[in-house]
Amino acid sequence: KDETTKLLETLKIKLASEDRDKEGKPLLKVVMRTWLPAGDTLFHMITIHLPSPVTAQKYRAEM
Repeated sequence: KDETTKLLETLKIKLASEDRDKEGKPLLKVVMRTWLPAGDTLFHMITIHLPSPVTAQKYRAEM
């Protein structure tokens, strides 16, 4: 528990009291969901790495 508390403080993650009582995989799920939300992260990665439709059209279709 001490390691987990120290890690949460380092990452500046605040958990609800009922989540702090969890252990193992359920605790890991809550921490990961709080620290790195999948929806926001995927959206950010897609907007950074995918080309715009205009740019992509040039090499995907013959004109």
